[in-house]
Amino acid sequence: MLLFIGRFHVLLVHLPIGMLVLLATLEVLARFPRFKRADASAGFILALAAPITLLTAACGWLLSLGGGYPENLLEWHKWLGTATAAGCILSAILYQQRKITAYRISLFVTVAILTAAGHLGGSLTHGRDYLIRYAPAPLKNLLGLAVTPKATAVSASRNTSNLPVFSGVIAPLLANKCVTCHGPDKSKGGLRLDSFAAMQQGGDDGLIFDPDVPAQSELLRRILLPLDDDDHMPPQGKSQLTTNELALLKWWVETGTPVTNLVSELNPPPAVRAILNAQTSPK
Repeated sequence: MLLFIGRFHVLLVHLPIGMLVLLATLEVLARFPRFKRADASAGFILALAAPITLLTAACGWLLSLGGGYPENLLEWHKWLGTATAAGCILSAILYQQRKITAYRISLFVTVAILTAAGHLGGSLTHGRDYLIRYAPAPLKNLLGLAVTPKATAVSASRNTSNLPVFSGVIAPLLANKCVTCHGPDKSKGGLRLDSFAAMQQGGDDGLIFDPDVPAQSELLRRILLPLDDDDHMPPQGKSQLTTNELALLKWWVETGTPVTNLVSELNPPPAVRAILNAQTSPK
């Protein structure tokens, strides 16, 4: 029940963000003679924002009980979210008491805290590099970030037969479609897919590989469920595995999840070999 209530955090969180940003914008506009009455509705907006912000923060704390997030990021996000709620309530009290200068200071400090909390919330949900993941190379260079080519299922410059099956074929596939939610920044369901050792540990629901009957492994079951099934992975709305990627992953699991073997050593069936060859053929 607590997690059920907590998940409303995702629905509610956009309301206080919009209201606080709107308040700050109106206060700035009110400094100009043309818009001197822009802040006339501030009291009404604050009356709505204060309880909604408090409710949003409370739901966020309940949502955190589900785990699966980096502890350091989560703690900062929780306390900054709490500070945002406290700041909003303080701003409302100061406004009601007609301490306008103090109210404005409180409001803009709250918006600054909200910005930091929102950034951390995005990092928790989508990964630390969410905002700059697809930034142009010049912008990444300006920010001092390494520019790396997007991972592909198979390196186009190498002979597929000589690739280690996991690091050369499967790991890049998982990095593209799964690690955002199941990696070092966020491990949904306690599951990490950013390394084979982590995959072997499984998640909160147990192991994802069945060594006795590989074809019945939980990993395959989840990705082969109908798209509208709540347990389908990747979840609806996320980038889905292509037919070829499904075939490669299914072949790897059913082969026994080899790690160090080269593709050529596993003698892939014609259909799988055709997929690999197609991905390495010149465009």
